[in-house]
Amino acid sequence: MNDTALPAPAPQAPSPLNSSYTATHRPDGWTEFRVIGAAGPSAPWWLLIIGPLFGGSLGFQIGLPQTVGGVLAGFFLAFCYAVGRAGSLGTFRSRRAPAGTVVANRSGIRLPNGRFIPADRLRRLVCRNVQDGVILTSVGVGGGMVGGMIAMGAARHAADANIFLPISFQIDAESDGQAYAVVGGLTAATARAVFDDLCRVLDLS
Repeated sequence: MNDTALPAPAPQAPSPLNSSYTATHRPDGWTEFRVIGAAGPSAPWWLLIIGPLFGGSLGFQIGLPQTVGGVLAGFFLAFCYAVGRAGSLGTFRSRRAPAGTVVANRSGIRLPNGRFIPADRLRRLVCRNVQDGVILTSVGVGGGMVGGMIAMGAARHAADANIFLPISFQIDAESDGQAYAVVGGLTAATARAVFDDLCRVLDLS
């Protein structure tokens, strides 16, 4: 590693489908990894405005009672979809560890939550996907409307799983029989780059 201190870049806003990191070698000998995870998609709450407007516009062509009914129906359908989507996204988002700032040198690694793992207690670094459990790399030391909405929800849940899979890579540090999340919410490229740099700093083979 270069012993010259590098300027710390300005923080970046989380991106829905991309992650990033910067590594800064500090004058005190520690290397600081500022890791920004992929935020993932958010629930379409804006449908709570579009749904009633769309439903009301359809009913307006017939009469006032139909307009009111269309507004209520549009709101109900939009609300059901938005809440269902929020629950689906929350399921996959909750499995991921957060990103954050990690510092390391040959003496060990300090996690974003402040826990320090000494190098002589570190058994293995693992880079894996928390959605399907696949290890990327490691190193040791009904009917009608309701039935249709249920089917649509199941399809949306499967689609959300496919969205979160590429942004759910995580680095774990195994020590004393426990696995501790280092950083998560990463793409495969970011996770592999952080993993490789951590291995170099920790002098792991």
